[in-house]
Amino acid sequence: MKKKYAVLYAPTANVGDDIQTLAGINFLKKKGIAEYEFVNREELHKYDGDEINLVMNGWFLHKTENFPPTDKIKPIWISFHIARPKIISKNIEYFKKQPPIGCRDKATADLLQKNGIDAYFTGCLTLFFDKHTRKGNKKYLVDVNTKVGYIPNIKIDLKLFDDFEVVEHEIMKNGDTDIDNRLIVANEFLEKYKNASLVVTTRLHCALPCRSLGTDCIFMHKNIKTDPRFKGLEGVLNGDIKNHNNTSPKDGELEKIQSFFENYSLSK
Repeated sequence: MKKKYAVLYAPTANVGDDIQTLAGINFLKKKGIAEYEFVNREELHKYDGDEINLVMNGWFLHKTENFPPTDKIKPIWISFHIARPKIISKNIEYFKKQPPIGCRDKATADLLQKNGIDAYFTGCLTLFFDKHTRKGNKKYLVDVNTKVGYIPNIKIDLKLFDDFEVVEHEIMKNGDTDIDNRLIVANEFLEKYKNASLVVTTRLHCALPCRSLGTDCIFMHKNIKTDPRFKGLEGVLNGDIKNHNNTSPKDGELEKIQSFFENYSLSK
């Protein structure tokens, strides 16, 4: 029987989740897989279709009681991030029976390893988009001085950014499962970032795609040195609210992660 593949989607307000879905699709396509299904990240415990190999990238999970996935899901553990440590404590035996867990950040890998689970750092799949060399003149200010509660408010003089278009990631309707529409919107965001001359952002899943697309991006975040989501990615983000003109990843950091994804075997 031919293997079936799938990518995750998350029906949240954050278009960054949909950019991660596009990253999963991009990953499969680069492995020669053009046919795939979509599975709701928040309902993996309900999946009852044909056996599928599911790319398990991204942020987990709003409802920890909805984990682990059913036996019909064969996880491809790459770029996996644990936001709720309870997922580990409730599912240690499940994780121990899995192949090594490829983690988006070193904080997730450390958490799993401390619980006796085989895990390692991969980086984020949004760093695997192709570089785009032809840039336009537009500049974007993405969720800076935002009112989103979990993003630190950056105190800057917005008059310095008069020639920037203001963009927000929290634009989707919570609970919207129309994946076709969600991906149309996410692709529109990626097109903006791909062709931009400069992006200034507090958003992880704006900054990381910009790095892979070859777009100058200034990443600003008050918790750049302490937020566990960034651990291991500091050299790629290369952000600091005190050094806003630092727009490039450190030498070799991006290429190292991209090389890993390029050589990753789906037969693992």
